[in-house]
Amino acid sequence: MKKLSVWVFLGFIALPISAFAISLRDYTNPDTSYQEAYLSGRLNFQDKGDNRLSAEDCDEEDEECTGGQASYNGTALANYEMYYSTLPFSWIFQVDGTFDFERSAEKEADSQEGYEIAARTVADKYYKDTKFLGYGSGDFTYRKLMGSDDADDPYAKLGIGVGYGRVIDATVLAKAMRSIEDLQKYGVITRELSDQGYLKFAELIDKEKEFKSEYGAVEYEKYWFEAMEEVLRAEGILAEDALGAMGVIRVREILINEPFSVRKHGWIARGGLGFVLSNFDGSDSDPSLDASFEYAYPYTYRLQLIERATYSTILSDDIVHQINNAVSATYEVSDRIDWENRWTVGLTLPTESGAKNLISNNLSTTFRYYISNKINFDTTVSLNHLDDGRDDNGNDDLETTIFAGITYRIR
Repeated sequence: MKKLSVWVFLGFIALPISAFAISLRDYTNPDTSYQEAYLSGRLNFQDKGDNRLSAEDCDEEDEECTGGQASYNGTALANYEMYYSTLPFSWIFQVDGTFDFERSAEKEADSQEGYEIAARTVADKYYKDTKFLGYGSGDFTYRKLMGSDDADDPYAKLGIGVGYGRVIDATVLAKAMRSIEDLQKYGVITRELSDQGYLKFAELIDKEKEFKSEYGAVEYEKYWFEAMEEVLRAEGILAEDALGAMGVIRVREILINEPFSVRKHGWIARGGLGFVLSNFDGSDSDPSLDASFEYAYPYTYRLQLIERATYSTILSDDIVHQINNAVSATYEVSDRIDWENRWTVGLTLPTESGAKNLISNNLSTTFRYYISNKINFDTTVSLNHLDDGRDDNGNDDLETTIFAGITYRIR
């Protein structure tokens, strides 16, 4: 696991880095909002003739007989995220739904289903023009575990606390940088924009909703592109004093039709108390001490690093420390291909005498091909390892999974 992590890291170091006069970290405007919603799924199916059962499960004299029935397993996912940010206030709301199903090859085995719906929200209120903040949070989860007859009771938790820092969404500047790079490639402009020119161009991209509201959903693009043209003209970089047909086509292709992964920078730390209103077993619990840290760094407009760490413990006699850390690095191989690598570590550290620590690791690498702005095809290799301090209980080996799936962007 460690060797593979090092090779993935070295692979990113070797990636080509584009040089721009401006950095995404130069974009400091906190005013932004967006909504995203996705549907995705994957399915693995094996026909009866492709399955092999062990000798004890076999109905035939042959020790490698075919399975009793076709087997399958799959997952369907739905994700929604809403983000709103201004100088004094930011709010994020997320909903994730997962539905898993499977059936084994054993004769007359029934299909099994499990599902989980999880919602989370965090609101930050900043003190005046500083980075000091107070926050409120809420978590809700409803689930039915695979193999269970009934769903668990809902899990609900509220949290309050303080924090410091801010993470800026600079995706609009990444869009501006890709647009300018493309316009140079096609000879529409003669050189890059100045730093101020880039920021003005990015601000216009971010005002798409305002143009649509003022001029209508059909006519707004004309006025939107004209405003961008004025920025280029003021910088004196237009090859023919106008965007022209090629310039309009290329800018529209990038801003309207091409997909963009999020680009952001900065860090934010929070700490406070949580109050569990309901557990999966129907009980409530003592208050919790919670802390979180997020760090985002874009190396270029093509390469994004995001680190998230959380800590939580119930303030009771037998304290259990719960630590989770997730780091992801996403590289834009081309306008249609993203390469995403993710490493997630979970630690459950009980203080009770004789209790075992639980350590989980997941390392995955995904190639994401965008068929269109709304549909992408993913291929993922995932490595999982669980260390529960116990030997020979069926989970000691490294588990390798390879799967492919389709994702559809609703909005």
